[in-house]
Parts: sequence; structure tokens; C-alpha cells
Amino acid sequence: MTLATCWALFPLLLGLLAGGCGLLVERVSGLRLPGPLLLPLGLALVIVAATFATHLATTAPLALPVVVALAVAGYGLGLPRHGTRLDGWAIAAPVAAYACYAAPIVLAGQATFAGYITLDDTATWLALADRVMEDGRSLSGLAPSTYELVLRDYLADGYPVGSFLPMGLGGKLTGQDLAWLFQPAVALFAAMLALSLYGALPRLVRSRPLRALVAAVAAQPALLFAYAFWSGIKELAAAFLLALLAAVVP
Repeated sequence: MTLATCWALFPLLLGLLAGGCGLLVERVSGLRLPGPLLLPLGLALVIVAATFATHLATTAPLALPVVVALAVAGYGLGLPRHGTRLDGWAIAAPVAAYACYAAPIVLAGQATFAGYITLDDTATWLALADRVMEDGRSLSGLAPSTYELVLRDYLADGYPVGSFLPMGLGGKLTGQDLAWLFQPAVALFAAMLALSLYGALPRLVRSRPLRALVAAVAAQPALLFAYAFWSGIKELAAAFLLALLAAVVP
């Protein structure tokens, strides 16, 4: 049950939030965006909104309500989206990428995270996500410990935590331990990378099936795939945001 919740329910719920936030960005900007870019753009807004909310201890608990409110506003203002036709190939590309990043964990048959002979990065990212979702960047009340030392080294210097926040929100949404959501969050960023690439390629690759194949494969370069299993959540987040930037700015 935990495996299904983390790998199926978590991306579905976060996708619903991202969809509403994407519609909100489109409505506020006054621009008609390609359909495949709505989810990646919405996830970017989710990260930005949650980052602002988790900056202070007093507002950190509001991160999820704020994101939900933005998504609801987006659906209320942005639907119905006239003239939109469901593109099955735009769904196939991120699903294929997500499945490839999920396979090494899911096929093990239990919720876990990768990182054999890795650094201690996974533990650090989990500590940061856990802390900021509850107490923002505040370090008050922490007893001297390695946990406190790690948080002080990172949070006191303004370390960026945006890439950890979808995982933190997922913990609130599903009630699952963040440890089991780490790899699904990484795979979700890979799916958003594939979707961003699909949305950026219509003029270069006109065939939709071929475009879906190109986007799914391009989302899995060897270096990025290796990062995904070596605690590299920030690299996957940066990759999808760079692809989204290239697709949206023009």
C-alpha cells in the first residue's frame, strides 16, 4: 500500500495541484500556453509559493493551504479551457520517463530510496525538507546534535530548498514518511522534464509520436539518470526548470 501511495497517489495529487497552478499562471499572464507546459509551469509555481511560505516559522504550516488555494483559484479561473484537445502523446512522454526512473525502486517491491555507496546527501535533504515544512528556516529550540549542526550549516546561509518542497508537500498530502517520497519526487521532476521538452519541440519534431519518444529519451541522459540514484534531487529539478524556461520564454 505504501508503494502504491508513494509512486501513484503522490504524483497524481501533486499533478492536480500543478495543473491548477499552471492554469492560474496562464490566466494571470494573459498568454495562451501550449497544453503540455501547464503542468511543469504549475509545478514551478508550487515550488515558488511553498518557498515563500517556508521562509518563516509562522508561515511554514501554511505552505500546503497556500498551494491548494492557488490551484483551486486556477481551476476556477482557467476552466473550461476552450479549444483544448487531449494529446495522448503528451501524456505518454512523461509517463515513460517516470516509469524508467521508477523501475529500479518499484521493481524491488518495497518503498525505499537508492544510494548504494552514496554520500550522506539523502539524509541531509530529508532533514531540510522535514524542518522547513514545520518550522521554516528557524533553528530555535533545537538541542545540540548532528541534526542541528546540519541544519545550521545549510539553512543559516540561505541554502535553496525549493527542490525539496514538492516532496515535503507530498508528505502532508499522503501522510507518508518523506524517506519513501524521495525517489518518487526525483522521478516526478524527470517526468516534468520530458513534458517540458515535448512542449518545446513542436517545430523541430512535428510527428507527435516521434516527439514523445524524443522527449522521453532526452529526459534520461546517463549523467542525469545517475544523479537520480545518487541523491541528486536538485539536479533533476534544475533540468526540468531549464527546459521549461527554454520552452516558455519565447
